[in-house]
Amino acid sequence: MKNIAFASDLDRTLIYSHRMLEQYAYKGAYELIEVLDDRPLSYMSIETKASLQAIHQAGWFIPVTTRTTAQFERITLFQQEIKPEYAVTTNGGCILHHGKPLEEWQAIVDERLQECMPVIDMLRAISELPVAAWVKRTRTAEGRFLYLIMKDEFLSHIPLAELRLWGEERGWQVSLQGRKLYFIPKPLNKWAAVAFLKERLQLEYVYGAGDSLLDADLIRQADKGFAPSHGEVLDVDLSLEPTTASGMAAADEIAASVAKKMNTAKKPSIR
Repeated sequence: MKNIAFASDLDRTLIYSHRMLEQYAYKGAYELIEVLDDRPLSYMSIETKASLQAIHQAGWFIPVTTRTTAQFERITLFQQEIKPEYAVTTNGGCILHHGKPLEEWQAIVDERLQECMPVIDMLRAISELPVAAWVKRTRTAEGRFLYLIMKDEFLSHIPLAELRLWGEERGWQVSLQGRKLYFIPKPLNKWAAVAFLKERLQLEYVYGAGDSLLDADLIRQADKGFAPSHGEVLDVDLSLEPTTASGMAAADEIAASVAKKMNTAKKPSIR
């Protein structure tokens, strides 16, 4: 039997904010899976959850997220019900094994980060851009990358194409996800982390899914990639095939498709 994995982005691919639920008017049932300071943050559909449970039983389910480890750990579903053995956080900067960072991968990432502009220098450079005046808050993620929480009224004015070129010159990627404008060093790459796990686990086939520019390599390099039709990544890579549905219904479509393909496989033990 094939050793198969589903490596998927989370936010806006498998899980959704209430704003996204309203935007795409999801008609199915869903449940709350993340709360912060008594404030509900994220939801997953009952249908997607059932598909992920089937995937988790049949093969490897590997969450792959731009979230920091602390932000990932807020998702109760993955702490209490579906507990992935491996997860990729910090946009590929960290691989968790049973909740603990893999030191081998940390060393590889640290070495690769020497190739691009340091975070502190990038923060200073961003502060000198015109877009800095539209920023509500600035955050650093585990000292690895930056994201700016933008003021709602300026979201439609952000010059993304120009910012991407500007970031490219400094070895960084730029991605807008909701109100968050991400600046991430190129060595922090989701697919690079998944490729490491593919070799470690001797995976024969990997399904990948994601919605943002930061997921592009994950979708392209996977043996089979999925992009929800609302995804930012489709704006920059016209070769990718979108889902039929948008919003949370796209998650249902992706997860059900993968679960169907994996339903005869069994999760192997590591040699």
